[in-house]
Amino acid sequence: MTKDKLISAVKSMAELPDENKVSIKGKLYAEVHTRVQAFREAFGVDGRIISKVHTADEERVLTETRVSIYADGSWREIGNDFAEEFRGSGMVNKTSAVENCLTSSIGRALSACGLSGGNYASFEEVDHAINEKAEAPKKTAKKKANGKAKVKKAEIEKNEDWASEFADGFVKMAKKFKKKEGIADFYKAEAEKLTHIKDNFPHIKEYIDNHITSYVEELEEK
Repeated sequence: MTKDKLISAVKSMAELPDENKVSIKGKLYAEVHTRVQAFREAFGVDGRIISKVHTADEERVLTETRVSIYADGSWREIGNDFAEEFRGSGMVNKTSAVENCLTSSIGRALSACGLSGGNYASFEEVDHAINEKAEAPKKTAKKKANGKAKVKKAEIEKNEDWASEFADGFVKMAKKFKKKEGIADFYKAEAEKLTHIKDNFPHIKEYIDNHITSYVEELEEK
């Protein structure tokens, strides 16, 4: 039965439509919250995701995540992986390096279980893609004439700094809602900004979704 559940979850992720994935450097990846959902749907309380912070100093964060399932009267580990983040790398890591690192290790551990829904990203691969995207707006900002200043200013404001600040504010506001319906309406109200973030900064959109998913799960348990 346990084996059937895992196989079913793996198939479910493999059949995930491409539009439900994010594209990084031409490769498709299922977001972490999607992998967690597939795992929970398959195993419920018989599945366990445990993360540990090994290092969290002023320069770097190192985390490990282990995925286990309850079968035949005991817990059995079916996958694990690590992630490493540097606090000076990217805007998200300057304020939320631990959270970002934990998200990465959870995603990689679930990928090790077969719940990748696409490619199995190395952290360097994703981080490199993210940093390249973050630099692009800054190079064009200084070269624009006065006639187009307002247009370019609007684009510059929606860079990674803006996305990171918006993400933190969005999560804080969403957690003030006590019902899922309120959170859903909040998502709809900010749909345009969230779509922009998903298209340009998928790691920040994933940060938002992971926090909101965890909060919704807390609401459902009450």
